[in-house]
Formats: sequence, C-alpha cells, structure tokens
Amino acid sequence: MPAVCNVPSVKVALPECRQLANGLQVAMLSLPGTAKAAISVRVAAGSHDEPADYPGMAHFLEHLLFLGSSGYAVEQSLMAFVQACGGQVNASTQARHTDYFCEVPADRLDEALARLLDMLAHPLLDEAAQLREREVVHAEFLARGQDSDTLVSVALGQALPVGHRFAAFQAGNRDTLAVEQVAFQQALQAFHQRFYQAGQLSLMLVGPQTFDELGELAQLHGAALPGRGRQQQSPPAPLLPLSVQRLRMTLPGGVPSLHLGFALEWGAPGLDEALDFLQTWLRFEAPGGLLAGLREAGLGQGIQVRLVYRHADQAMLLLSVAGVDEAAVTQAAVVAAVLGWLGFFAAAGQDETLYERYRAIQGCRLHGLQPLALARHWQECLAADWNPGAGLSGAGLAAVAGLLEQMQDPQRLLMLFGSARPMPSWPAPGFTLQMQETPSVSAAPCTWAWQLPPANPFLAPAAATVAALGIAARVRWLPAPATDGQGVLYWRCWLAERVDAAELQALLRVALRTIEADAAEVGVALQLDGRDDGWQVSLQGAAALLPTILQAVLATLLCPAPSAWQQGPREARQAAIQAQAEMPFRQLLRRLPELFAPPRGECAALTPQRLHQCYRQARFDGLGVGVAPAGQAEVERLFSSVAVLHAPEAPPMGPVRRYWQDAAIDCSDSALLLFCPLPATDAATEAAWRLLAQACQGAFFQRLRSELQLGYAVFCGFRQVQAQRGILFAVQSPHASAEQVLGHIEAFLQVQGERLATLDEQALALMAAELRRQALAKISSPQELAEQYWQAHLAGLPGQHERAVLQALAALQRPQLLAAHRQLSQAQGSWRVLATAAKPVSGWSTPS
Repeated sequence: MPAVCNVPSVKVALPECRQLANGLQVAMLSLPGTAKAAISVRVAAGSHDEPADYPGMAHFLEHLLFLGSSGYAVEQSLMAFVQACGGQVNASTQARHTDYFCEVPADRLDEALARLLDMLAHPLLDEAAQLREREVVHAEFLARGQDSDTLVSVALGQALPVGHRFAAFQAGNRDTLAVEQVAFQQALQAFHQRFYQAGQLSLMLVGPQTFDELGELAQLHGAALPGRGRQQQSPPAPLLPLSVQRLRMTLPGGVPSLHLGFALEWGAPGLDEALDFLQTWLRFEAPGGLLAGLREAGLGQGIQVRLVYRHADQAMLLLSVAGVDEAAVTQAAVVAAVLGWLGFFAAAGQDETLYERYRAIQGCRLHGLQPLALARHWQECLAADWNPGAGLSGAGLAAVAGLLEQMQDPQRLLMLFGSARPMPSWPAPGFTLQMQETPSVSAAPCTWAWQLPPANPFLAPAAATVAALGIAARVRWLPAPATDGQGVLYWRCWLAERVDAAELQALLRVALRTIEADAAEVGVALQLDGRDDGWQVSLQGAAALLPTILQAVLATLLCPAPSAWQQGPREARQAAIQAQAEMPFRQLLRRLPELFAPPRGECAALTPQRLHQCYRQARFDGLGVGVAPAGQAEVERLFSSVAVLHAPEAPPMGPVRRYWQDAAIDCSDSALLLFCPLPATDAATEAAWRLLAQACQGAFFQRLRSELQLGYAVFCGFRQVQAQRGILFAVQSPHASAEQVLGHIEAFLQVQGERLATLDEQALALMAAELRRQALAKISSPQELAEQYWQAHLAGLPGQHERAVLQALAALQRPQLLAAHRQLSQAQGSWRVLATAAKPVSGWSTPS
C-alpha cells in the first residue's frame, strides 16, 4: 500500500469553449504573463477517410496546404511567417484526424491564425507544386521505411481482420499519389471540400490574451470558414478476431525487442482517461513495478507504451520491451510477467491514494506545459470530453477495470518479436515487411513480488535532508522574469580526466531513473547529458521544488548505486545499437559535439574508484533562475564552499580550414551537417551572423526541400555547438550524395549573396527589428533566460554579451550583413562537415 502523499494544490487553468455559427468548435485558454501563444486546429478526417484508390492522400494534402493559399503566397504563408518570427510549426496526419499546430510570440497570434485558417480553407493546390511535393513525401516514405516504430505499427495492422483500415497503407509515395490523373485531382478537391470546413474543425487558442480577446480573434478569422456541417464518417471495422497472434520480424539494426499489442474496445465513456491512467503506471520506475521486475529478472531493459491506433470505441495499445533475449521461452516469460502484473494491478490498483496521486500528476503536468504543448494536450482531452486536472471520473474508473480485464484476454493479445535476423517477405501494402508467424511457447511458472508504486519523496510531507556533498561549486543566481513560480537550474561537472561519454551517460541515466520519474510526477523536467569531459544536468519546473530535487540528483550522480554499475554497461550497449537504427540525420545531430572534440583515445575502464577520483579534481558550475533566496541557501549548503560563477575564457580560434569528418554510418541515404563557426566572438559579428541566418532560414528550406526536392529533412539556423556559435545547415537526401548536397549548399549561398545585395533598406530594418524583438521576448521566460545565460557561459562570453548583440542589431547596416555573408562563404571561421560519407579528394582536411 503506498504511503499517503501530500498532494500539492496546483491551480489548473481550464479552457472556455464555444461554437461559432458556421459550426467551428472553439476552445480558448488564457494564460496571463506568458510570452508565447499557440494554435492547434484539428480536422476530423484522416487517413481512414481518404479514397481507397489513393493511399496517402490525406497525408499528401497535409503537405500541400503549406504551399500557399489564396490569401497568402508561399513567401508570406504560415511556414515562412512562423520561421521569420522565431516560432515553430508542424502538422500530423492520424487515422481519423489531422492536426495543424504552431507557436508564435504572443503579439503575432492574430497574423498566425489568419494564415493557418486561410491555408486550411483556401489552398492553392497548384499541380506543379504537387509534383514537387510528391517527391518530398516519397523521401519521407523512404526514411520511414527504415524506422522501427513505423514498421511495428504497420505489422500490427496486418494482424487485424480483413477490411480494417489500420492495415491499409497511409503514408503515400510516388506510386500511390497519381497527381497527373484527372480522377486524382477530382478526388483531392472533393476530399478537401468535404472535410476542410468549419463543421469538421476544432480550434484551440492559448495565449496571454483575455478570453474576450481570444474569442474575438476566433470570430474574426473563423467565421469566414465555409460551414457544411458534420460529415458522416464510416464506422471502423471490428478489431477481432485477430488473424495472427505471434509474429517475428526483421527490424533495421535495432536491439532485440518484444512488442505486445492489445486490441481494446470500450463503448461507454471514459476510454481515453482510462488509457492514460494505465499508461502512467505501466511506465512507472519504482521497485516492485513491472519495469523493475523485468530488469531484475534479466528479461528486458526498458519499456515504451504508446497508442498506435485510436478511434471511436477502439484502441490498439502497444507495450514494447527492449533488450529481450532471442530465446522463445524468454519472450514467453516476458508475456507472462506483463499479464501477471496486469492481474496484480487489477486487484490491488483500486486504491484511493493511487487515484489522488494520479490527479496530482495531471495537475502538475498541466501547470508545467508550455503554450504549444498545452494546446495540443487540451485538444486531445476536449475531443474525448475529459478534464485531466480532475483525475479519474466515475466513467474512467469503470473503463480502467474493463480494459484491465480485456488486456488479460489472450484473444486480444498480439505478440511481435523484432530483431536484426532476416525473415521472409510478408505481403503488405506500401512499406516492405520481413516477418513470419511463429508457434506459441509456454513460460515456466514464476512468482513475482509486485507492489504498488511507493510514495513520491517530492510529494512527501517532509523531504529528507541530503548530507553535504563535500565539494566546491561556483554558482550564479538570476531572478525570474515572470512570477508564475517556475524556475530553472543548470549544473555542469567538468572532469579533469576524460572518460568514455557513452559509458558515463548510460551509468548516470540508470542511476537517475527513479528520481527522474518522481520529478516528472511533480512537473519538473530533468535532463542529463553525459560527455567525455563530464556531465550536464538541468531541472525545469516549480522553483520551490528544485533545491530538494537537485540535492537528490547531485548525491546520486556523485555516488551511483551498485545496481547502476551493473546495468550501465548493458544500457550503453543497447543505446549504441538503438542509435544505429535512427535516421542518419538524427544520428548526425546527436553527434554534433564531435566536431569540436579532441581525437578519441583509449579510456581506462570506468569504475567506482576511478569516478570517485575524477570527482576529487572536478569543477562544478551552476546557474539558477527563479529560485527564491531560501532555496538558493538550501542549494549552497550542499557544498563545502561556494564562489560566484564567472564566464571562462573564450576558447581560442583554431586554424581556418575546411574540416570533413566521416561519421561512418552505414545507410542508403546521404546526410550532411555543415557547421560554420563565427570568425570572431565580438557582439557586432554575432549580430550580423544571426541576421544572416534569419535571412537564409526560409529560403534554404524552400530551395533545397521544395524546389530541388533533395530530401525530407532540411533546415538551417543559428546554433551553438559546444563553445562555438555559428550557422548550421542540415540535409538528408535519398538520392543526392553528400558531396552533391554540399554543392547545393554552396550554390544556395552564392544566390543568397546576390539577393542580399539587392535587399532594400526597409526590408533589412524589418528583419533586424524582428530578430531584436525575438531576443527580447526570450528574457521573459525563465527557461529561455536560463538557456541564454548558460550557453553564453559555456561559450566563454561575458554576461553583457546579449545586450551588446541587441545594440549591434539596432545599428546594423547592409555592409555588415554583406560582410558576414562573405565571411560565411569564404569559410573565414572554418567550415566543419559531419557526413555519412568520406571527405572529397581535395579541399578538405580531417580533424586531428
């Protein structure tokens, strides 16, 4: 029985809902003081509503809507607008709905909403643009064909009864999107006209504006949408009986894993909240839980739980266990353990304390989410008629009991084992599957000591005091720019002796598992980054909780438990294998720090004694934003001495060269990252380069992704890598070589130079003013202010550097911008490439 927890009193803001005369459903959430605003629009139509003759049409239309509308040309469209004002935008096509969402500075909500609704209602759908975008969709199809999560979801669909749309091909590719055919164009127009209208849309607005102001915006832009009423959609085919229940499949380079799909049906209300409740405890990190039990028995190393299908009264819940042995009896033992835990939880989980704790988790989660995450979360909850801040309703409680019973029904369970072993081809539409049916195997009887989750120490009435750590630290404290009680802590340990980064990362991640889960329950996000010269940890959430959580984190990092030393090496091996299965583009981004790392050498094995010795000579730097003086004192008492944190010296500029590093990734696509560091660290140079990156961002995406169709993953922007700041260009292409991609980037830079030379002064002034406004807006957020100061510290920049950059932006003229372009084009700060190919024959050096 878990101990009674001290549930925090978290005030959760609730949306206000209304319906416009044309049928548009509107929900609004007013968050006074936030610097950002977010929009989420859900279209009640997805892949299962598209014509069967044209698989992928719904996803294709999602892409096409970003290519200009009757009210806004491509260069003024939502994508370009959001990129220009430093926001974020994306979309997602699911089985029965399609979501479009963006986050922008709060004062740009009006303009963003106008563009988003116009692109949904009045897209251009130009046929030439469709042909170009089809190549982008095809590149995405090729990339997803190597993604394990995608392939597992596709495989689950093959087990459903004939006629269920979950088994259909939904991504689309060059073969299924017959753009040139009149019938396809007619079907595309009909699909858009039927579903992309007010009766099928629900709009969620989040921002600092009042409810009245948000309502006026919704009325102003939403009332003009055509309204044709709610459209009748075909009901889903039955989930049962499953045509096959045990499969073995080939997954690209992944760790051997077992995937358990549960085909669930619940006709009464409460399905969504029940699914969320179950997922919370299935993932739980605590002794006596499912995950801990599997690890202790050597049956698996990690659990992922996700919904791969959800519509009406149907759901497919997927539980994936990584690090499972190839032996069939081991896989059967995992299934038996999962079913055993479900039986235990069905009997013991009807506990009022657990329900109260779940309510606290939901309240803390809602309180800590940023506007975009809030908009998307409430979009899901409102669609299910569910208030997460209220915890489980009576309908939810009934659904939990019903779903637990169904999950223990063997007729509803699909077992799929994935590994790199080759399997025969399986006939499936779209993606290529390699798998076959396998026979049933019984597991030996086993007794499990399951327990309900213990009390969260960060919710307990009195948290235990951690003894002093016996180390010195340098700390800087900054006040919070807002008064919402949120805070941030960064902590960096610099080791005097280099270690194996992957080994250290795995060890410390294992050690922090339970603390990370407990912190997440109370709305505090913990992130750890292990490096060959130490580690960095960050905490973001309720400022009052940060000192207590930091105490536990630092104590654990300094002295990892014996179990972490046992499991760490296995986790490191598993992480290395999993990394090889990622998209090349993501692998390169994760390895960006290697561009400035010294050559790898042999490291002595990491042992408790060696780590302890490394800590004796380590340096500990900290930065806190929004922590009250009492909390600051609580943190400082942990250390034997505390000094004020000052910026270190900026790293010396290396010789100016063009460096090419082969990432040695075996893949069919080409991926390339080009990072161009600043030639100098003064504020004027950085201001000009930031403006140059801003001017290039949208044009780079338009040229390389939309016009040249080089690939699905394309972007550029101003970044900091290790201690170096500069401009990063990134591309993954299924058909162009890495050297060809680089050639396209160089050609783009040449054209940009010509464009910038003819840019009128007013446009230049507007770009500089927009960049200043974005930078000023960041200091109103504790998270972004902390990130800004922390990155400046790591780069060896003085505390007043950001202010100097803003002043330089205000005075920036065309000659400085053109000079920055010449510096970039001539690689005056060096060019550093990380790619999936060997360096060209001439013109490039290998880092030494």
